[in-house]
Amino acid sequence: DWPEIVYNMQHRIGLSSGPMVTGNMGSTMRMNYTMMGDTVNLAARLEASAKQYGIYIQVNESTYEVVKDKFDWRFLDYVRVKGKQLPVKVYELIAEKGKMNDTDKAVIEAFSQAHELYYKQDWDKAINGFKEGKELEEMFPGRSENPSNVYLKRCYQLKEDPPGKDWDGVWVLTKK
Repeated sequence: DWPEIVYNMQHRIGLSSGPMVTGNMGSTMRMNYTMMGDTVNLAARLEASAKQYGIYIQVNESTYEVVKDKFDWRFLDYVRVKGKQLPVKVYELIAEKGKMNDTDKAVIEAFSQAHELYYKQDWDKAINGFKEGKELEEMFPGRSENPSNVYLKRCYQLKEDPPGKDWDGVWVLTKK
């Protein structure tokens, strides 16, 4: 028998597809099997930022493109990770293709509509849409945060201090 805490464990995953170096590295006195490269670093950043969004699996665009027809997704954000200049398009994996429940469908619909308004800088309408999404997303147990609430906070912040006409919508992640 497992302790009760085991059944409530949660984990996060960041997936990034691309070139990397993997294998035994080091000297004959101290050898480790490891992997290195920008792809690995990005996966680590995505895993860490998944917590900020309150999600469990976050992938970059190259991973999404390879498996997009096998799963249902939510386009989450354009982010700039620490140490990089180019933004990364990121997605949340929701469910196996065709197995998304009605609540998830409603969340994705509300979020997607509000997301479009966010990029148009229509803050009041985006706020209303993210409020709707937040109410639906809070039905999921064990989450201290969710993407709709993250965007709701951003909308209030950006409404108070508008980003300007040349805003590209990219969010800068400041934590590793």
